Amino acid sequence: MTIKLEYLEREQKGRITASPELEQAVWARITGLATRVQPDLPIRGRVFDMDWAALLSMVARLADMRKQFGFGIEYSGGARDQLKRFREEYIALREPRTLPNLSEQSVQEQLGLLGFGRELKDHQRRDVVLMAAQRNGANFSVPGAGKTTVALAVHLLTNRDAHLLVVAPKNAFAAWDDVISESLIQSHPEADMTPFVRLEEGIDGVRAALRAEPRRAIISYDQLIRVPEVVADFMRSHRVHLIVDESHKMKSGGFSQRGAALLSIAHLPIRRDIMSGTPMPNALVDVVPQIDFLWPGQGLGRQIVVAENPAQILRPLYVRARKSELALPPVVKRHHAVTMSDAQLAFYSLVRDAILQRMAGVSANANIDLGAARMAVVRLLQISSNPVLAVRAMTSQQLDNFLHNDDTLEAIFTQVVAERDSPKLLATVALAREILTNDRSARVVIWSIFRENVERLSSLLSEFGATFIHGGVPVGDPNNLDTREGRIRAFHSNDLHGRVLVANPAACSEGISLHRVCHHAIYVDRSYNAAHFLQSVDRIHRLGLPPETLTYVHVMESVAPGVIGAIDYSVRRRLIDKLNMMANALEDIDLRQLALDEQEGEEPIDYDITLDDIVDLINELSGTAPEPGEELV
Repeated sequence: MTIKLEYLEREQKGRITASPELEQAVWARITGLATRVQPDLPIRGRVFDMDWAALLSMVARLADMRKQFGFGIEYSGGARDQLKRFREEYIALREPRTLPNLSEQSVQEQLGLLGFGRELKDHQRRDVVLMAAQRNGANFSVPGAGKTTVALAVHLLTNRDAHLLVVAPKNAFAAWDDVISESLIQSHPEADMTPFVRLEEGIDGVRAALRAEPRRAIISYDQLIRVPEVVADFMRSHRVHLIVDESHKMKSGGFSQRGAALLSIAHLPIRRDIMSGTPMPNALVDVVPQIDFLWPGQGLGRQIVVAENPAQILRPLYVRARKSELALPPVVKRHHAVTMSDAQLAFYSLVRDAILQRMAGVSANANIDLGAARMAVVRLLQISSNPVLAVRAMTSQQLDNFLHNDDTLEAIFTQVVAERDSPKLLATVALAREILTNDRSARVVIWSIFRENVERLSSLLSEFGATFIHGGVPVGDPNNLDTREGRIRAFHSNDLHGRVLVANPAACSEGISLHRVCHHAIYVDRSYNAAHFLQSVDRIHRLGLPPETLTYVHVMESVAPGVIGAIDYSVRRRLIDKLNMMANALEDIDLRQLALDEQEGEEPIDYDITLDDIVDLINELSGTAPEPGEELV
């Protein structure tokens, strides 16, 4: 009476087969356990295949069932090897290893022998030692703390002879190139200056690049989800140290292509490291796939979510340099209340009334059309920021099938279009001009979540040589002003004409540093995505900021009469709640100063609108919400 456990290497799955003698009642218990772990599991008679990581999470329970019901387990050779490694990682997680002669005092010397010449900060030395002592590691330090430098140092100390593969947003590629040239001593005999090879151009391009067995390679998330089998094949035949940069991008786990691709290959690298300043940008559950990627099959993700004190379980699993350790001057934050125009307020009120009518009685547990609710939120964000955007969208979509007073709407639309630029856009332009006029050396970065705003503001500030970056501006040659790199380089130049950069935080807040030339940021609007806001702040407030240099953050907020409610206040209140959640989980009292890491690409604005966000907005529009605090965001 046995079950056979196999590792299907090619498919990255495990197979369990019951012998004819195994009692049906026992098999029912095994399949019941499996379907609880992987609900969509297809069972074919007395055999089923499941994701290998999911099977690993069953191992301990299967061992208990074997003792209880007296059946045996046979292992294929591949399964035995994988389970042996799983057991080793289980032990390593609970009993961190120590590396000979490695301490915070000696780590710089040890790295120097390997050709690593960059002088590490105190927090970096601490984090290198702690991560090197783990079989796999997580670095949740604030942006600007030098996570990339720490990652390279850990690689050199633990697996310098292995292939290094980095998964990162495209905008972060340059930072990984720089860490080689800036950290290693070119003339040192032990320094390996091998650059990162870009894995791109689809299956054929990635396969050809990996066939050359690059010492260091980097691939974007979007490319990885197209070629996971090719990358897996390389990992099966080579020793690979895998680093996932901006690991919060896998926060949806198996429900997203990014998460599914990474989780499917998690057991293949000889070492896994993740990096993110925002491991849980919306909720505690965001960290679960990241931890399960680091330690597949251990069940740690679920333990964190159900724990009475999640921070206690998380604490030994990551390192974190906090904002206060960077010794930066505080951010000076100012909220600017902007009164809506009459037409804008009328438009906002009509949409607000329709939302309240459609979502009457909504609660955090309600069964509503979340997609439609999110679109309604986007409409209010558009109207609050620049109502012309909502007019265009609703006209092209037959008024969204959302509002029915066509005569009234037509009159409002006509007035909105006649006004063209909203009071918020005009106030932003006036503030930017004031800053740039009062300080002839100043530069300003302006952020908006809407692409059209980005382009319009760049046009309105053309006298200052304003340029813009959003998802439609390609990555490329820094000498080409049509690329993101070219425009960022121009912003850094001494040319007093190019003093304004207008950008979308979803597309321009990863892998760039503006803090040496820019100390003023203006937010035309913000979404419910805490990461987008705080990570963009950190483009100008990070390690290396000139001493005693103040950083100014201006947040423009459209206001409405209290009986109507302002969506900008709801956004601020929800950002505060999300930051408090993360502060508690990471035990970081400096989170209020934190700048969070980048997210790749121009995701839909409604991507991170949760049901709780919608409930808060309904309370705001109904006049039952408290005033938002100002201490956090």
